[in-house]
Amino acid sequence: MEKRTAYHSIYEKLGAPMIDFGGWKVASHITSSNDEYMMVRSNVGFAEYDFQSCFGVCGPESFQFIQELIVNDLGKITPGGTIYSSILDDKASLIDDVIVFWISEDQFMIHGGITRDASRKWILEKADGRKVWVTELSNTFLSIQGPKSINVLQQAVDIADLEHNRLVHVDFHGVPTTIARVGFSGELGYEVHFGPEYAHGMWEKFTEYCAKYGGGPAGLMAAFPIAVDKGFLFGADFYAGGSPLEYGLGWSVAFDKGFFHGRDEMLRRKQAGLRTKLVGIEADTTEPQIAGGLKLTCGPKKNAGETTIGWVSPLLERNIGRAWVNSEFAEPGTELEVQSNGGPKKVKVTASYRFFDPKGERVRVNPREMLKV
Repeated sequence: MEKRTAYHSIYEKLGAPMIDFGGWKVASHITSSNDEYMMVRSNVGFAEYDFQSCFGVCGPESFQFIQELIVNDLGKITPGGTIYSSILDDKASLIDDVIVFWISEDQFMIHGGITRDASRKWILEKADGRKVWVTELSNTFLSIQGPKSINVLQQAVDIADLEHNRLVHVDFHGVPTTIARVGFSGELGYEVHFGPEYAHGMWEKFTEYCAKYGGGPAGLMAAFPIAVDKGFLFGADFYAGGSPLEYGLGWSVAFDKGFFHGRDEMLRRKQAGLRTKLVGIEADTTEPQIAGGLKLTCGPKKNAGETTIGWVSPLLERNIGRAWVNSEFAEPGTELEVQSNGGPKKVKVTASYRFFDPKGERVRVNPREMLKV
């Protein structure tokens, strides 16, 4: 059965082309994916991601429950903070990558991706018998991203002092709202959460406010070039047989915090040596772009791995992407042949899959300084 977000009728009025994404009908783009990408990088844009999962967790054991559920250490943050992590099964296979919002002392929100059913099943199973209550939340949110995002929100609320990975509860022109300084773009950005009854009114406000700064709404496809050049993983990047270690997310794994699901298996892999690795790749031609799902070989048809995603970055003007490869082929500079009839014939392994702003400086800018620009 086709699933629709709270914004479907808005897309129909805009005449936006619709695509299927995990069973959800979502807007591909409003203008074009490349234009919307540049809009976010240069000014400001907003999009909705109602298809993503969102679970509320509360109760006296909620902190310890989430500590065992995620690979990162919830103790790194305090109430009002957010943290990126992964939820794994006991074989270290990814169930979902998530952002945990610490709302209050014993109240949390787990904001995940497209694997809603698998996440629900796993979380509820592990909550059984614990002093926690898990609820699938019906709230919606708009993600507003780009250097001018603070200028847009500042028209309604003063959040210029909100730090990166922190959240605040505010009244947004009469709408009870939670704003978190997080997002998918690698730019200054915010997620604005509210009840679904306010969805259309908030969309109209965001459209009005963004227009003053050369921005507007964006569709799902703008997220692809953003994710490729920034190094944000999704979809096929989380290939079967991998874990946060192979995916290059080892920085988010807190082995020293004690038990969590997938810990023993990842420790075993770490000690034995990783067999595969997610790497950045680049072709020496800008057309056609690297596609996902293509076999990679090295030498006389020796299997090396498979591409996961690719895009010609509108800003960097480079044909870049990611692939999982057997560890022997993960050295930067390794040349691999692409088994494709229509795409680039060769790619080279890059030093990192974070091509744009690899140190993450843009996302940590001082919002008050941005207001002066």
